Amino acid sequence: MSGVVIHDLRFETGPAARRQSIIRVDALSLAPGQMVSLSGNSGSGKSTLLYLLSGLLVPTSGSVVWGGTDLTKLGEAGRDRWRRGNAGFVFQGFHLIEELSPLDNVLAPVWFGHLRTAKWRKRAQELLDRFGVPQDRGRAGLLSRGEQQRVALARALIFDPAVIFADEPTASLDAESARKVARALSDLARTENRLVIAASHDEEMHRLADRRIAISRGRLSEGIPA
Repeated sequence: MSGVVIHDLRFETGPAARRQSIIRVDALSLAPGQMVSLSGNSGSGKSTLLYLLSGLLVPTSGSVVWGGTDLTKLGEAGRDRWRRGNAGFVFQGFHLIEELSPLDNVLAPVWFGHLRTAKWRKRAQELLDRFGVPQDRGRAGLLSRGEQQRVALARALIFDPAVIFADEPTASLDAESARKVARALSDLARTENRLVIAASHDEEMHRLADRRIAISRGRLSEGIPA
């Protein structure tokens, strides 16, 4: 996949007589092989832009084109199919099933997709080993928060997606765990030619990013915000 190109993107809320502009992006293109961080104060529109890029939100107007596929032209089912085939997600909340093992948590998308588990078990194990998740604990709930987030990262990669969307992935972690997750996301972009888009308040995440896009009142600018 060649990345994403945005034109005249607008997202507004409220009744017609009192529409409120949340996001306004005239033009933006993001290419594979880079980590892009979205910075800005709470309520600036970071997460909204992330969800518009992934098709979780539908813009009021404009286009979001991934490799020739305009998400704004697809219905909900079409956007779901696009995400299953192309995207992985990492959130501030890990959304793990604490009673299951780390391995079974990584395999959860396989079950939900009604796919044969045996084909994916080796990949799930390799991902957990790659991110240093201990395998001697029977339940994910027994892992540290940093380890749980790395399980979530492994789960996001199970289908080998071209793009990773990360929404405040280090916000609930201690400093050392946050550094490990930020570096792992950076490595996914630089060594595996994925596009990683991360909304974050974490300065380490911004420091490691290839591009930093600052958002203020729904408008974008490149570099460190004033």
